Amino acid sequence: MIPLLPAIVIIPILFSLPIFYFGDAYAKKIAIAASSISFALTVIAGVVAITQGYGALSFSSVYIQQINAGFSFSLGQLTLLLFLMTAIVFFAATLVSDCFIKSSKSIYYIVLLLSEAGGLGVFSSSNFFLLYIFWEISEVAMFFMIFMFGSNNRRYAAMKFIIYSVVASLMLLIGVIMLYVSVPVHTFNIQSIISQGSALSTNVQDIVFVLFLIAFMIKMPVFPLHGWLPDAHTEAPTTGSMILAGVLLKYGGYGLFLTFEIIRISPSLAPYLAVLFGFSAVYASFAAIKQTNLKRLIAYTSITDMGIVALGLSTFTQIGNYGAFYGMLSHGLAIAILFLVAGTLKEIYDSLDMRNISGVIRDYPQLAYFFIFGMITIIGFPITTGFITDILIFYGSVSAFGLYGIVPLVSILVMGGLLFLVIEKVMMPYVNVEPAGVFDRRVVLGCSILAAGVILFGVLPGIFI
Repeated sequence: MIPLLPAIVIIPILFSLPIFYFGDAYAKKIAIAASSISFALTVIAGVVAITQGYGALSFSSVYIQQINAGFSFSLGQLTLLLFLMTAIVFFAATLVSDCFIKSSKSIYYIVLLLSEAGGLGVFSSSNFFLLYIFWEISEVAMFFMIFMFGSNNRRYAAMKFIIYSVVASLMLLIGVIMLYVSVPVHTFNIQSIISQGSALSTNVQDIVFVLFLIAFMIKMPVFPLHGWLPDAHTEAPTTGSMILAGVLLKYGGYGLFLTFEIIRISPSLAPYLAVLFGFSAVYASFAAIKQTNLKRLIAYTSITDMGIVALGLSTFTQIGNYGAFYGMLSHGLAIAILFLVAGTLKEIYDSLDMRNISGVIRDYPQLAYFFIFGMITIIGFPITTGFITDILIFYGSVSAFGLYGIVPLVSILVMGGLLFLVIEKVMMPYVNVEPAGVFDRRVVLGCSILAAGVILFGVLPGIFI
């Protein structure tokens, strides 16, 4: 019997092979089957982890014995959240892909499935060797998704994305190799490296910390390494934006968590990191005010949210870590809803310029309600995952930094006011704008799946943390 975690990760890869043979005619059905099976097995894995313990899911097999590298998978209390989030986002994205992708479907669905395997693999890999492989699979898949299926300036956005990604990947690779050769017992196993972190020399710790910090700040992203994100989101296809914001940005948050676990930095540095991450959140919320493109505006809210996540991690407290991982879960689901609605509005109105969209709540109330739901999740409304996130992160932040830990709250207030302004300008019926396209109601199903996850995790946080 194939172990559960490897099966979940491998299924999207295996199902991408028949798409080569059958082509566009059956690409959608095969992709939906793969994503559905992975989603179902992920739910089973979650139940097994909660009821039988996380060790029941662990799997390890030697691949290159000479360097102690292998295929090893495991989930922990925190990574389970990101694993479940990845399965939900990809399941919803696969179901609605046909609403936005009209040509070269076989290539698109292969790229989508490879990206899904990469996301599931990153969060379940228990060694850096395997994590890096899945990281790179995701990066390449997202590059082709933007480059081949994006909007008019997709090539520029894709090249900008891959340049930043190559820099981050190079930093990560150098750091991983340094850790491997520097720990007393040479290994790629993440938990073993964490346990040996204190044995690293000061110079190695400093270099690895800087390398990892830059790599994961690019990926989150955090100011001033955020320049690639607005362009990537603006030009990516709708489902590409859902996956990029919902899953790939979380690589940075997860990596930052691993960095702080391995390199126990001086407590005196924590406030400086908190200032950097808090400033990134506040900066992005004010930068969003200037945007007229709906997807670009939502992209800046991603930078704000991930800055808040990084702030939680910089508290170096258990409750701050819980808040950061719950924040990544919450952001992944809510931002996918916002991008799905924004992409659908582009199909309907043939524009992402908010000045050309109006009366959505009158003509397409389901889209307006889901946008509002995603918005109130982002700003932390009760019964949503955002509410749990805000409580945990700001409690941890105040515990670590005193009242100064409240300052980044300004970014959430600004972002909340901005999103309400978007509702007033775009959703409310002020200007008669004639729709140019047709509303595909399959979008409602995708939004419903994501919203169900927001409520489930928001109402029952005690099951997971």
